[in-house]
Amino acid sequence: MRLELGVDRGPFLVLFWVLLPETERGNGVGTRVMADITAAADLRGVPVTLSPSARFGGDLDRLQGFYERLGFITNTSRGQMGAARESMVRVPRTRTAFDERTLTWQTWLPS
Repeated sequence: MRLELGVDRGPFLVLFWVLLPETERGNGVGTRVMADITAAADLRGVPVTLSPSARFGGDLDRLQGFYERLGFITNTSRGQMGAARESMVRVPRTRTAFDERTLTWQTWLPS
């Protein structure tokens, strides 16, 4: 797997691209990687932005559905001053605990 992350003005954590070999698609690897990325962003209170693309052989509709299931929405502010440039954005979740030892996340509720 190959991925490229960066920080853009705002700040936003930008997922420029993630590339999984076709043999690795559909078995949960991408979901686990994205869960770790979004959990780290949640911990830091930073939105994650991305623009799904079929450029590397993926199906665009399937990719958009995948990211929507992870909480990404259409970036309706795209193109406005100070807004993220990418087509989808995921705002940080509140009340998320991040375990840096295992790179997993879990939602916690106060008792």
